[in-house]
Amino acid sequence: MDSVINPASGEVSQAAPMRRVSGRTWKDPKKPAHRSMIHKSLRKTYDQRMEEKTKLQATKALENELKQEKKAEKDAMREKIVERKKRKEERLRKEKYEAEMSARKRMRVKRKELKARAHAKH
Repeated sequence: MDSVINPASGEVSQAAPMRRVSGRTWKDPKKPAHRSMIHKSLRKTYDQRMEEKTKLQATKALENELKQEKKAEKDAMREKIVERKKRKEERLRKEKYEAEMSARKRMRVKRKELKARAHAKH
């Protein structure tokens, strides 16, 4: 709130907060569009603005760095899961192939035995 000085009596009184025309008290009062229109006590110097800007940029950089680290961790986990899945599929494929080959081998051995028995009878 701003202090208002009554020139006639010299009294200092507190001014009522600015209200919106619509009467909606929860809405913030409009701010001046230009720096020259801002009250002198609220104006910031160029150096202050630049200092705030550098602080904000540093904060944003740190935030981005943390986000990238988190994303890299997620990507690493995802890659790990995909790799594990590939290895599992490869292992299952090999086991299936070996089982199939051993079944074929058994069939070949069985056929040989049958042929040998058939030749032995003659």
